[in-house]
Parts: sequence; structure tokens; C-alpha cells
Amino acid sequence: MRAINTNEKKTMSIGLKQYFILFLPIALMTFSVNLFPTVEKVLLASLSKEGMEASLSAFYAVQIFQLTWVSLAMMALVFVGSWYGEKKWIRIGPGIWQFIWFSIFSLAITLPFGYLYGKFYFKGTVIEEIVLPYYYSLLAMSFLFPLGGALTCFFIGRGKTLFVCIITLICHLIKLPIGYACIFGWKWIPSLGLMGGALSIFITQLVFCLALLFLFLNKENHQLYHTRDWGFKWPLFWECIQPGILRAINRLLSMGNWGAMTYLMAQGGENQLLTLSIGGTLALLTGFFGEAICLVQMTVVSQILGAKNYDSFYSAFRPGIIIATIAILVLSVNLLIFPDWTFQMLFPKIILDPSTVRLILMGVWFSSAFYTFSFLPISYVLAFKDTYFSLFMGFVNWIAGFLFIYTFIEILHFSTDYFWLLASFLHFTTALFYYLRTTWLIEKCKLSDSLFTIESKA
Repeated sequence: MRAINTNEKKTMSIGLKQYFILFLPIALMTFSVNLFPTVEKVLLASLSKEGMEASLSAFYAVQIFQLTWVSLAMMALVFVGSWYGEKKWIRIGPGIWQFIWFSIFSLAITLPFGYLYGKFYFKGTVIEEIVLPYYYSLLAMSFLFPLGGALTCFFIGRGKTLFVCIITLICHLIKLPIGYACIFGWKWIPSLGLMGGALSIFITQLVFCLALLFLFLNKENHQLYHTRDWGFKWPLFWECIQPGILRAINRLLSMGNWGAMTYLMAQGGENQLLTLSIGGTLALLTGFFGEAICLVQMTVVSQILGAKNYDSFYSAFRPGIIIATIAILVLSVNLLIFPDWTFQMLFPKIILDPSTVRLILMGVWFSSAFYTFSFLPISYVLAFKDTYFSLFMGFVNWIAGFLFIYTFIEILHFSTDYFWLLASFLHFTTALFYYLRTTWLIEKCKLSDSLFTIESKA
């Protein structure tokens, strides 16, 4: 997608074809990122359901740190899009370096607090003995994910997705055979089981970051964007990080809420943990649609803001809605129309009542649908850097998430088979609140621009 021209009139809009050209490589990228965690858990399920449960539970536990830092690092997308639209190109390289430094510094919080959190989270669960080494491994490599996110934003924020797409696809395609070999063993490689999955994640994420860093530092990028200006600069660091702090707290609250919901299920015994693991494995893969839409929409909205083409805000919504609708309809084929076949293909060694399978997969579909659509307004709020509202939503998520689930399962004694259906309410409220906020932000921005125009003419 070409950058929005700052000299064009404010009636400019982005078409479906232009949107799709940017969306496709990013969707392939996010799909490949989400594919391996799903495949890993399916492979571990073929060894034992305890391995799958341990892998998914550790994944959820580490997300409270990993996604908090990633959400802050991904604010680089807003800065790159804005600086690119304003043609302040020499700020892009040094700005990205501040996010790189932040990714490294994040270990100072992740390691000590993550260790204590893991001890508490898994204490007394049926998987406590096997899960902790895997969890600590994920914790130690967690800094690589905000690092990769920041470097990715350098390319996506300028509408340059080809390099990122190719590198991501290569890294995650080789992750599949590496993961298989490390989990099951192959020739001289011993079978490492659960820890084999962790090793393959570390190898491929490290290669991914190094490849992006190499492209980031090349001569052409340095000449245009000063990408070798790697120094830590406190004023610029704070300028880049400060807008994302409340967003990170929101993510911390949201993941803490999700952690409390999954902790409730994990403490409930074998059947509840199995329901969580099956639905969670499917949700890992289906989430890539929403993540791709969010990245594309943030890029578009950030460039609109930088170019001050405010009349394009609403028209930029339409392509995302169309893509999201198509994605949800595609998911319905496996999750609603053929749920039994889908379950047997993915979990052939796990036996559940067909009605339970259909209920879990229907819940995953509703959760995925609202989750995907919620990213459309979320991307606007992120691009506007409306961090106070993001913080507010962190508290709302506790009400719509943990308290809602706790009421139905623990107080009203609903079957845990309804967990994923109940969890969809969280994503529905998120989509609704963010949409209302987005419309308010757009109207406020257009009104301010109109007043400025009137004053200029006067």
C-alpha cells in the first residue's frame, strides 16, 4: 500500500483492493505466528492430554507479561505511521531503537515477578510438576517478542509488508519441522516432549529477530531513516513509551483478568482443564484474523492522522468490516457446520460427548467473531493514542470477564462446557465500548479540524 499523500484532499479514502493488498501479507504473517502454538498443542495432545494442558496453561500464564510488553512495543506502529505520514523520516530509526531498548529492559520485571507468579498460578494443579520448566523457558525468552514486534512495526508502519511476510513465513515454516523433531525426536535429536516445543520457539523467534534487525540496519534504511542511530535517548524513549504505558496497564489488567478466568478453570480439576485446553487451542489459531485487521487498520488510521485526511476515517472502516465478516463466515464452516469432524481431526485420542464438542466449538466461534470485530475500533483508539480509555477498559474487562464467568460457573453452577460461550460476552462488551469511543473520537477530531479551518479563513 502506498503512503497517504499529505498534499491530497481530505476526501481521500482507501478501497477494498488497496486494503486487501496490505491485509493479505499481514494475515499470512499472523497466521504463521499463530499456527505453530496450535500445532504444538495438537502434537503434544497425541503424546498425552496432560502435555497439551501444560503447554496451553503455561502459554496463558506467560501472556500476562509477554503481551503486556508486546502491546507497548506495538505502539511503535503508531509512531512510524505518523512520522512517515508527516515526512519526519529521520525520527523513525532512533524511535524504533527506543522500543528495542525497552524490550531488553523488560526482563528486569519479567523474570523475578514471572517466577513468583508461576509458583502461585500452578500450585495445586494436576500439571504442576511438568509445567514449570516449560513455563520458565517461555518466561526467559519473552523479551524476543516485543523486540520482534518493534522491528516489525518499522516495515508495516511504512506500508512495506513484503520483507516481514517472507521472513515470518520462512521462520514459522521451519519451526514446524524443528518443533516436530524436538518434541518426538529425529535421528540424532532426542525426544524432548514438552521442552522440545519451548526450544523450537526460542530458535525460530531468535532467527526472526536477527533477520529483521539485519534488514533494519541496511545502508538504504540508514540513509533514509537513521536506523543505525542506536543510542538510548531518554527524552525520545519517554516520548515513545509514555503513550503506551496506560495501554500496557490495560493489557496487564486484561491478561490478569484472562489469567484469573483460566486459573478458575485450572483449579477446577481435569474436566475443566480439558475444556479450557481444547477451546484455547482452537482460539489460538482463529485469533490471527483480528490481529491482522488491527495491524492494517492501525497503519491506515495512523497515516490518515499524520496526513490530516480526517474525512477518510469512516470510509476506512468499511474494508475492515468486509474482511472480518468473510473471516467469521469461513470459521463457521469448521466450528459450526462440521464441529465433530473438526474435533476428531485435531484431537483423535480425546473422547468427548458430541454435545459437549459442539457446545465448546460454538463458544469458540462466538468468541472469535466478537474478538475479530473488536479489533476494528480498538485500532482507532490505539492510533489516536487514547490511553486513558484503554486503561478504563482494563477494569471493564474484569467485570465482563472474570466476575461474569465466576457468577455463572461458581454461583449459578453452569456447566464448564459453557465456558467459551460465556467468554464471548467479554469480547462483545469490548467491541461495543471501543466502537462507541471510536465514533466519539472521530467526531471530536473532525470538529476540531473544522473549527481550525474556520479560524484560518477568518
